Amino acid sequence: MIDGIEPLYLVIAESIPQAIPEEWSTATMEVIFYPHSSTYVGEYTRKADGVPRDFETSHSAQRAFREIRKKFKEAGKPLWGRAWFELQPDGRFNMKWGYDNCDENGDTRFDKKEEFKRHEERHRRLTRPAG
Repeated sequence: MIDGIEPLYLVIAESIPQAIPEEWSTATMEVIFYPHSSTYVGEYTRKADGVPRDFETSHSAQRAFREIRKKFKEAGKPLWGRAWFELQPDGRFNMKWGYDNCDENGDTRFDKKEEFKRHEERHRRLTRPAG
């Protein structure tokens, strides 16, 4: 375990329910670190009908992801280019790290086709009709 990460998990976990305007069954915040930028995406599943929706991620949660990554680096651990924080309404969470397609600095290599595909898939998922 890396010292000082637990409070950062708490920042992310507390930010998610504050950003969701209705009852939900699961929520995920994803981050992708590129060489010169990063992307933060929030998505949840509505409890009423199971439909996925997005939410705006908070600056404090984004900062927490950057700090977690910094702590990995300071501890001499391999850097990940992507991470997913999945939260349940009861507070349980799961953190996943993605090391695929990373450069020597641990940043995700930008691939225009893959990025477009990822955005299109997300758009289809979030705009599908309820029911």
